Amino acid sequence: MGLVGSGVVRIGVSLLSFRPGKIGGAETYVRRLLASLPAVAEGDQLVAVLDDDLARALDTPGFERVVVSRGASAVVLERIAEAFTPWRARYLERAFAAAALDVTLFPQQSVFPRRAPGPAVVTVHDVQHLYHADRFPLFDRAFRAALYGFSMARASRVIAISEFTRRTLTERAGIPGAKVAVIPHGFSPDPSPVSPREDLPRPYLYYPAATYPHKGHATLFRALAALRARGALAHHLVLTGERTKRWPELQRLAQSLGLSDRVRHLGFLPAAEVRRVYVGADAVVFPSEYEGFGLPVLEAAALRRRLITSRLDVFDEIGVPRTQQIDFRDPGQLLEAIRDAAPVSLQRRPLTWDEVALRTLEVLRDAAARSARTEPRRAGP
Repeated sequence: MGLVGSGVVRIGVSLLSFRPGKIGGAETYVRRLLASLPAVAEGDQLVAVLDDDLARALDTPGFERVVVSRGASAVVLERIAEAFTPWRARYLERAFAAAALDVTLFPQQSVFPRRAPGPAVVTVHDVQHLYHADRFPLFDRAFRAALYGFSMARASRVIAISEFTRRTLTERAGIPGAKVAVIPHGFSPDPSPVSPREDLPRPYLYYPAATYPHKGHATLFRALAALRARGALAHHLVLTGERTKRWPELQRLAQSLGLSDRVRHLGFLPAAEVRRVYVGADAVVFPSEYEGFGLPVLEAAALRRRLITSRLDVFDEIGVPRTQQIDFRDPGQLLEAIRDAAPVSLQRRPLTWDEVALRTLEVLRDAAARSARTEPRRAGP
């Protein structure tokens, strides 16, 4: 293990739950944290724990790598087995013990394996199930109930990505406030020039979000259809993000509303292509009914796009002006916002990713130091 008392801490980052292309803003969080931690870690030792499949697909410069002899699918099944049965992923427990970590960051809400040795720090991105459990399939509800609460109770410290998330954890999940650190997602603008895509219909509104129920695609479709029926709106709608199992249902809705020729979904795009879609948009819309944070808001602001969001506490927290927050169920509000929206200027400066990494390291070091004082551990398995 690292020499906590000397100021050198051996820090693990578990990537056993990381599935590129499937986790939206949490993926950006993990990737940017991995890129920023080595620059601010000073003398600390960073260790990435990966499965076989991810190890081949993901570079982790600045990290020692512990690669477990399992593919991604096997790890998913083992997470489920640990959540619902007495079975233990003992080979993973041994792998963590052999890595001799002073503390481990689990950046995606759950501790796996459940009995990983040493103190754990968990980042919580999504607490929607504590408000809208009905939006989740039965399995997802059961999995979250079995694992998320346990993970937060097991963790020495919890990182919440917004004050809204922290408040939810304390009020609805019973997590002590002193245990929770608020570290918002960061944003480091890309200064490279970007040109709009030429293959998209103009003018268009842009919404970057996976097609989950809470993202509000259906509400947006209905508002656009109402405005089109009045002859009040000529805009197309361009979507990006993961097409979930709900996408065929949304396609049928668009067809029934007469929007099939007005809605274009580009799927999941690399970040560079997403920037090109942003800069060609007449306005960026964000009708989500729930957000733990909202990285697209920062992306739109960095590119000086006109922005229209729903009314959520977290958008106030990020600094979206109230004049640019609307009720998307009211087509008239959407039309007025499209006509009047200005390039967004956030009322609060977002953290950079280096600042996020530094604050995260402070929490990790604190958890390691507390553990060293109360439960000294020996090196090795």
